[in-house]
Amino acid sequence: MAGLSRIFTRKALQLCIAHYNKLLQSAPYYCAQAGATMSLEEDVSKLTQATTELIKAVNVQKSYLDAAAKAAIAGVTVQGAIVPTPGKSPVGNANGLFDPAWLDPSLPLASPLSVGAVNKYGYTFMQGGQGQRLFKLATMLGNGLSTYASLRIDAMIGNWLGSELTAMTIVLGSRNDATGLSVDWNTTRFVASNVRFVAYKEANGEISVYLFFLAGSYAQASLQMMGMQTVTYAAPAAVSSVTGTLIWDSSVGPEVSSAYRSPRSRGTGPASVPGVLNGTSFDSLVEVRAQDGITSSVSYLAGAPKADSMAAKQEAEALRIGVSGNTGISYAGFFQGLVSVAENNSPFALGYKLSFKARDVGSGNFTPTLFSITGNGQVYMPVIKVGTNDTSAINVIAVAGVEGTDILTIVDATGYRKCNGEWGNLTNAAQIVKANSVTGRSSNNRGTVNTMGNDYAEYIFKSPSCGNVAPGQIVGISADNKITDQWAGTVLFSIKSTAPSFVGGDSWADNVGRRPDPLAGAAPIQPMRRETTTAQQPVPGTNPPEYEDVVTEAGDSDDEWAAKQAVYADTLAAYTAAVQQDADAMAAFDALLEAEREKVDRIAIAGRVPVNVLDAQPGDYIVPVQDGAGIKGIPVHEDNLTMKQYLSAVGRVISIEPDGRAYVMVKVV
Repeated sequence: MAGLSRIFTRKALQLCIAHYNKLLQSAPYYCAQAGATMSLEEDVSKLTQATTELIKAVNVQKSYLDAAAKAAIAGVTVQGAIVPTPGKSPVGNANGLFDPAWLDPSLPLASPLSVGAVNKYGYTFMQGGQGQRLFKLATMLGNGLSTYASLRIDAMIGNWLGSELTAMTIVLGSRNDATGLSVDWNTTRFVASNVRFVAYKEANGEISVYLFFLAGSYAQASLQMMGMQTVTYAAPAAVSSVTGTLIWDSSVGPEVSSAYRSPRSRGTGPASVPGVLNGTSFDSLVEVRAQDGITSSVSYLAGAPKADSMAAKQEAEALRIGVSGNTGISYAGFFQGLVSVAENNSPFALGYKLSFKARDVGSGNFTPTLFSITGNGQVYMPVIKVGTNDTSAINVIAVAGVEGTDILTIVDATGYRKCNGEWGNLTNAAQIVKANSVTGRSSNNRGTVNTMGNDYAEYIFKSPSCGNVAPGQIVGISADNKITDQWAGTVLFSIKSTAPSFVGGDSWADNVGRRPDPLAGAAPIQPMRRETTTAQQPVPGTNPPEYEDVVTEAGDSDDEWAAKQAVYADTLAAYTAAVQQDADAMAAFDALLEAEREKVDRIAIAGRVPVNVLDAQPGDYIVPVQDGAGIKGIPVHEDNLTMKQYLSAVGRVISIEPDGRAYVMVKVV
């Protein structure tokens, strides 16, 4: 008996549900009874009335059937309810027999119409050139501590032309202290203006939501609604004007700030902006999540900041490109593109600037600017590598090819070509130039070579016994082509250069080799402790919703932070040691270089130089004479000059320096 009771109960419930669905399927009957027709010419009120009567009938029968179901389960009779008996149906054929197919478990139980206190479906509206009309769709409770009113509208609106229809989804919430209404919406094709949605705030704080038709337009709208704490209307009536303050209009632009809410997305194309390709326009930010959902590797494209929100040279993020984390290889992070204005104190595009940096979650630090371009054409990069995989911390430009291949051309100025010859002297200089291995040339100049110096000099090795030689000092050249400060062994005389314009013989450091490249690289950046990032999210199962802080990006634990500091300390120690090694290597190289440099001196071969001789007059010849074991010079007037003195003279006085020394034109031997 217990088994039969359970079967009867299940069948009774199935019968109740089938009965309810049967009533819903009888909609055409109720519509016919109300005299409704589907022609556009007749008043839609008849159809509305028929639908209302249907809903009432369904609700009445449903209450009876609910009671009947409970009675069947409890085994009691409920007054006023139609209690089905085995093999009988209260809505079956004339003989009361039910159709067994109603209880077929393989058939779904479905309803062709869904109706609720808020949720309503199947609205259609048409505008055929009439005057301005507004249809009140819903009333939402106003902002308050105990309110959670919401409304979702799914609609298709537009003109009569199929190419001028667009789908819209709108989500409204009235619990919003800032504006009294939160609006999140999108439209797939364009923002319609002849038919649109508007919201008004009433004097009592409630929000009235309308469908608006522009006067004289030919437009249509189909929609459905769902929500909570909101009254929706089964048969909205058309009015030409409404009360309240306009707080949202789906068609207005940002120039109407009080009623503008930017759509989350909207379409672009001929129907909205002629000449623009079909596409999608997004509000403020387009985000692309990492494939594993890690928030620290998110990529996005952001819209320009709001007007009047940026100070001069203040940076705002416009682009982010995520980089994934790889255990044991790299931390997660991103490249960041930033925009700023007034970089050149210009209010125009010349002052715009786009910069790129990078950040990783391991250190929590941003790199210095990696690249930037300013509106006036200035481009900045800390290190440039062109045509090479060189990893040093210097700028490198290279091309493949044979010797003589052009590497770089600066238009109307200069050009650089590939050379296979050795480097010149690597002593510190502004420029060091290689030579072509075939021609031996380093530089071809169409015009003059201008320098600030006054004489042509050459490096000449000093004899081991030669001491320090002062600029302007008269020295001798020995038979083995070495500088000497001794009279004995000298075969000719010259003057040490003071400010040469050209210096030859610069091969004295060949055996020292190339200056060592620094190995330390960039200094490590001190890490920052990553803070925990949280966001408020609703607590499941709470109504009204309660919110809690949920971690979206975990911060560093004490152990992780200690590990970061330890890694940084080790990296810094290694960097400090490398810097010291570089310094030691440079010092050793400079010491070797200086030791070689002390073996040579620059001797003036031609041009003008000061000479360390006093009491001379312009026109005098400076003649070397013995000074003990050393050498000095004396001025000799041309009237008193002998041939031997002339042949040994080092130069003729042009003028007298402010310190009294003679300034001479070097006499070419």
